[in-house]
Amino acid sequence: MSRTRITSRMLGAALCISLVAAACGSDDTESEPAVEEEAEEEGAEESAEEEAIEEEGAESEEAADPVADGVAEAEALVAAASEPVTFAVPDGVGEVDLAGLEGKKVAIVSLVQAVPIVLQWEEEMNAAFEGSGLEVTSFDGKFDPNEWGRGVEQAIADQADLIFLLGIPPIAVAPQIADADAAGIPVIASLQGTPGKTLSDVPELTADVGFDYRIPGEMIAQWFVADSGGTGNALILSSDDNTASPDVWGAMEAEIERLCPDCTFTREDSTVPEWSDGTLQARTRSLMQADPTITHILAVFDAMTLAVEPALVELGVEETVRVAGFNGTPAVMANVQAGTAVKMDVGNPNMWFSAGAVDAVYSVLLGEEPIEDAGVPFRIFTEENMGDIDTSVEDSLDWYGIDPLAEYRALWGIGG
Repeated sequence: MSRTRITSRMLGAALCISLVAAACGSDDTESEPAVEEEAEEEGAEESAEEEAIEEEGAESEEAADPVADGVAEAEALVAAASEPVTFAVPDGVGEVDLAGLEGKKVAIVSLVQAVPIVLQWEEEMNAAFEGSGLEVTSFDGKFDPNEWGRGVEQAIADQADLIFLLGIPPIAVAPQIADADAAGIPVIASLQGTPGKTLSDVPELTADVGFDYRIPGEMIAQWFVADSGGTGNALILSSDDNTASPDVWGAMEAEIERLCPDCTFTREDSTVPEWSDGTLQARTRSLMQADPTITHILAVFDAMTLAVEPALVELGVEETVRVAGFNGTPAVMANVQAGTAVKMDVGNPNMWFSAGAVDAVYSVLLGEEPIEDAGVPFRIFTEENMGDIDTSVEDSLDWYGIDPLAEYRALWGIGG
């Protein structure tokens, strides 16, 4: 009991002495290490706070990096677009009244049969017409406006019940379309960049069917940004004598600018005849020599790459310059699969368009409103996702995982 009291008094006295000494500014050396330790702790805390702020700033800068963000988005979009597609058509496609079609005549006037994809569309339309009871004729426009007009005039003279312009710009044959309208013959245009695009230009036109060419343009740009890591220099090859070309390259340029502030690009135009007469090959060679920093060549239509690739081989840069295009042309797909300079091709199940175009023909002939945009999807093809598909001819089931013709014929009730 007494021990406790004595101890308490002693502690109290010691505390008083300590407080007095502190109040008087005692120079007791035992207190200095404690002060120093406290200062060091405060300094360490400040340093840690500064480091945390610096780290947060670095993370913020990294999160706001437009190049990295653009590349990441492009990579995700390319990955999604590389998967097989699924079949779906707009509301309104349904059973066809075959009795109402029996004996009617349809005249197809094509842009030029020498371009593989145009000929493919025409052949696929003829396949889709089978069993309809229609009489179908074809006219090769030979990429000549005079021939286009002559084809329409011939169809009028033959008393066709409908004229289908396959890829021909309606404005180029506006007088002949007016003549067809005066004769009571409906005219359908197709593949002009976006469905319905040309109706305001030629009032006598009945419909303008096709698909949205801006979508493959965006896909090519996305692939370029992802493939170049956000630092590429692209040569864009357009072909503005084809009405759809500006839609492709316009979307391409806009998407590059959106996703890749550090990417650069230039554009060069080439007419359709130049693709195969040696002009485009020579021009590609000259453009590459003028700017050896070009890393990618992006063609609005993949048939152009059949002239581009040999030019790169001649220059010995086929291993460093990477090429892409749009249309899924079999010869180009074979080059992609073989690992040539053509590294990517955007394709779409062309039979989907062809069958959709035939459905529009059926609708007009039966007095119904045609569907102008059948919602044709697109897929990115590279060596990595092509596997061992047969590139000698487009097979929708093999290439895309669907059979549009069978789907449409089932909807039409034609069967077979």
